[in-house]
Amino acid sequence: MDLKTMFPNLTVMWTRWSDYHVISQYGMHFLVPTPDATSLTYDCTQQPGSLVADALDLGRQLAANTQEADSLCASFAAHYGLLGLDYTGDTYGAAQGYELPASMCPLNSQKYGDDLGQFQMTFIELYQHFCTVRGEEYPAAGSKFLDLSGVLNYRLTCGQTPQLIWQTETLKEVLYLFYAALITDGKPTLKVCKNCGKVYYNPHAKSEFCGTKCRNYYNVKAFREKQLGHEESSFSSI
Repeated sequence: MDLKTMFPNLTVMWTRWSDYHVISQYGMHFLVPTPDATSLTYDCTQQPGSLVADALDLGRQLAANTQEADSLCASFAAHYGLLGLDYTGDTYGAAQGYELPASMCPLNSQKYGDDLGQFQMTFIELYQHFCTVRGEEYPAAGSKFLDLSGVLNYRLTCGQTPQLIWQTETLKEVLYLFYAALITDGKPTLKVCKNCGKVYYNPHAKSEFCGTKCRNYYNVKAFREKQLGHEESSFSSI
């Protein structure tokens, strides 16, 4: 599915920082840019397949209760930016000189941060939804916690040739939109590596591995298991 054809004029400029870390603030944990991090603003709609696949694989690793959860989240944020979860802003509090929680600081600023628990749960729930699509997990009867929804705003320009401009405000909205488009496509492009289990994006129908290394490792392993089976069969027939 060509998402740019489906959503023409969809451009979302988003800021990512070169490095992130976890801080404790008001009894909560936030993922924020490090003090010496540098910023880069980019169009986060340019590589939808990579964004969704990396998000799903992060969810897979977080669901496994990995001890490297914080560093994995920081690495994703350094590559794509924070999600912009439940951003409200508080210009009044800032004007009064109050020290605000990271989630209430200006979006995409060096002081802004996502709540770490919500950040991680967003990816875990996205991966759980992916598992239900693949038939690997089934939600409880009547459960709606795996349902994903969002609102896509638009603006219609005026003049003799009006244009429909799609508008999203956060990376989370972009992620959910692209995931919804890819997962409902008739030609599956979100794959699970046959060897390591990593979620990856590949538009080729016959793709089964996330890379050459996994393909070679799997083929060598399969060959050795086949050879071992022949040897055991020959030994038992003696």
